[in-house]
Amino acid sequence: MNNLQIIEHEGIRVLTTQQLSEVYETSTENIKQNFKRNKERFNEGRDYYLLKGEQLKEFLQVTNSHLQNQSKIRSMYLWTERGANRHSKILDTDMAWKQFDVLEETYFKVKSMSAMQMLKLQNAALMEVDEKVEHIDSRVTNLENTTTVDSRKQYTLRKIASATAVRVLGGKDSQAYLELHHKVFCQLWRDYKDYFKIPSYRDTLKIDFEKAKEYLQGWRPDHNLQIEISSVNEVN
Repeated sequence: MNNLQIIEHEGIRVLTTQQLSEVYETSTENIKQNFKRNKERFNEGRDYYLLKGEQLKEFLQVTNSHLQNQSKIRSMYLWTERGANRHSKILDTDMAWKQFDVLEETYFKVKSMSAMQMLKLQNAALMEVDEKVEHIDSRVTNLENTTTVDSRKQYTLRKIASATAVRVLGGKDSQAYLELHHKVFCQLWRDYKDYFKIPSYRDTLKIDFEKAKEYLQGWRPDHNLQIEISSVNEVN
């Protein structure tokens, strides 16, 4: 029973006459004779399928049937669960009854899923995929929120800061640049670090890079330093 080859026809599990005889521990000839004598008790399409011609040929190819001398087979009966049950009743042996119970609970146990069951299974699979995607998105977001700018972006920030400082000082040729450039640079970077709440401009987050550029481009010294710059430049 454990080595019974699983065979399906039109999505339904079936047994060949040879398999049925082996399970019920009788001969194939006995199965055939019982069917012949009680044919009126069997309904084709419900209790059995009769395969012939191309249908039989395709079936043998698809199932890789264990039957010998396949080329000599002209027709084949496939027995459904109902058909196997009728044969066990006709045989009426303890072995046949016992083995049908086993067939019913194991071999024929697999049933086709209903549309609702299929939908539930698909929904469960989609939910699992969604959870995985959310987990990945969360990891990506977390990575973006903790990754700092690389050396090239740090260089860009320094260049923008330098250009802004030179501009507010009145240019590199101004007196204020000569006297106050260090003070202006210190205030600029101090304001920058306070705004982004970081210990160094190198700790600027990657997601804040565009905002950082805008901040540096629009930076202005405080009122007192602005007056000092103007005063130094006016004297000269």
